[in-house]
Amino acid sequence: MLDRAIAPQFGTIKDVKLIEPQVHHLDNGIPVFTVNAGSQDVTKIELVFSAGTAAGKRILIASTTTKLLTAGTSTKTAAQIAESVDFYGAHLEAETSHDDCSLNLFTLSKHLEQTLPVLTEVYVDSVFPEQEIATHLGKSKQEMLVKQEKVSYLGAKAFAASMFGENHPYGRSASVTDYDAVTRDDLVDFYQEHIQNGIKHIIVAGKLNENTFEQLNNAFGKEERKESLESTIEVKPQTTQDSHIEKADAVQNSIKIGRVLFNRKHADFIGLQVSTTVLGGYFGSRLMSNIREDKGYTYGIGAGMVSMKNSGYLSISTEVGADVCKAAVDEIFKEIERLRKEPIPIDELELVRNYMLGSILKSVDGPFSIADKWRTYLRYDLGLSSHRNLIRQIQTITPERLRELANMYFKKEDLVLITAGKSISV
Repeated sequence: MLDRAIAPQFGTIKDVKLIEPQVHHLDNGIPVFTVNAGSQDVTKIELVFSAGTAAGKRILIASTTTKLLTAGTSTKTAAQIAESVDFYGAHLEAETSHDDCSLNLFTLSKHLEQTLPVLTEVYVDSVFPEQEIATHLGKSKQEMLVKQEKVSYLGAKAFAASMFGENHPYGRSASVTDYDAVTRDDLVDFYQEHIQNGIKHIIVAGKLNENTFEQLNNAFGKEERKESLESTIEVKPQTTQDSHIEKADAVQNSIKIGRVLFNRKHADFIGLQVSTTVLGGYFGSRLMSNIREDKGYTYGIGAGMVSMKNSGYLSISTEVGADVCKAAVDEIFKEIERLRKEPIPIDELELVRNYMLGSILKSVDGPFSIADKWRTYLRYDLGLSSHRNLIRQIQTITPERLRELANMYFKKEDLVLITAGKSISV
């Protein structure tokens, strides 16, 4: 019998295995990446398109189009689409990132024959009813009115604009008036140009049937495939200064610190992932220990590397009491300077190694999680060797190398500081 008075034995993670998907091609050439795993009778089918928010000519067009793919077809209303999959315990959803979007079906494997046609109909025959558009935009506009009162949003908006430029696809943010400018023609144009007959690849995961590939081929492999339009976005260095967004009635201030760097294909990305995890990537990190546990300035603070297809950046983010904002900023820069001056102690680094490997292990637990991991790798045209390199670098990078990276990329003069809330002196 399990004795809960005794803590589990602590161990180190030696390796994190990742199932490599099988790759097949439909009759029209669309690649299908298959993760046939798991014991539950469930399947996830993900249609991936090379059209994220950066592909929209204007802000909101891509995300609104993707969101309303399930709003109606020429034969079904949004309610009928939902009922068609709900009856079989299935679910349809759409997702959008900066660089791509997807239309996903979650279904019991035994009901794929009944639910796959609904996914197919939404993909080839979305009509974007005016009433559904108006309802969605009205709701989103109200949510934006609430969001723009929060210092976290004001800080994030200014932070993105400071790094990439307020009109850049990676730096632009929506305002309330942008919702009034979205038209049905905008959505139909984006849908026809980027989504309809524009599948980049399909990712299938779960306990699959013998005829799953045949069903996919019949659904998506017979029509002429449109060339997938990959977005290439130029990122120019910005020469912006630190800035403060005033909100006089704010109880807390938002703090954002970071800089434009590079994405996960760069040789130094993994090393910086380790450095930022030490700095603020887990509950026992230096920033959490200092800013939260010791000083009591915040409930939480985080640091990390963010990767996008055409760029990437360092982000440090928190919210603190307006009266301690300057003190918190000073402490953050002190911890950054520690990384640049002092090698990370071996025991601390070993803890971080094990935490990161444990997080990766958790992220590939189950067929759907494995599929999500592969979607990330495929976005950057990376394969199994990249996963192995990730594990190897986490296990072997030295304190000396981490200090070198901190000195290269964490210079104070290269970092932008954005605060939002009550006026402060930093």
